[in-house]
Amino acid sequence: MDGKLGWRAAWLAPLLVMVTLGAARAEEDPGRVLEAMFEWWNEAYHDPDGFTPEAFARYYTEDSVMLINGNLRGVGPVALARHFRNIQAATEDVEIVLPFDQAFSAGNRTFTSHLVRSRRDGVEHRERVVGYALITDGRIALINFVGTPAP
Repeated sequence: MDGKLGWRAAWLAPLLVMVTLGAARAEEDPGRVLEAMFEWWNEAYHDPDGFTPEAFARYYTEDSVMLINGNLRGVGPVALARHFRNIQAATEDVEIVLPFDQAFSAGNRTFTSHLVRSRRDGVEHRERVVGYALITDGRIALINFVGTPAP
């Protein structure tokens, strides 16, 4: 019996290590950070008090940078909250469509292609957004996206 138990333990130990490492990697997945932020963002948009610096600080570093179509939209949670409150006030609806059409992570970068739906002054808009986010210590340090009208 000891021989059988020793063989089983020798076989199970590497498997348990792989499962444990896989779970740890899933929690640190940069793609999950970006997706979780967008899930929060979609909900926060519908809350008049949803876009606060404190809420953005859960997902963004203090010196995070957001570039959209090469234009700086904000640096840090305070500026991002102000930017998105302005969007919230100027639109009737915005939705970042999840799950992403395509996404993959390489190192600490998450690359994505996704759709954004919005309505302003009663007119529906769709935008195809592509680009990447740089993740540092589990939060977004940089977003560099390019958007173009989608059919």
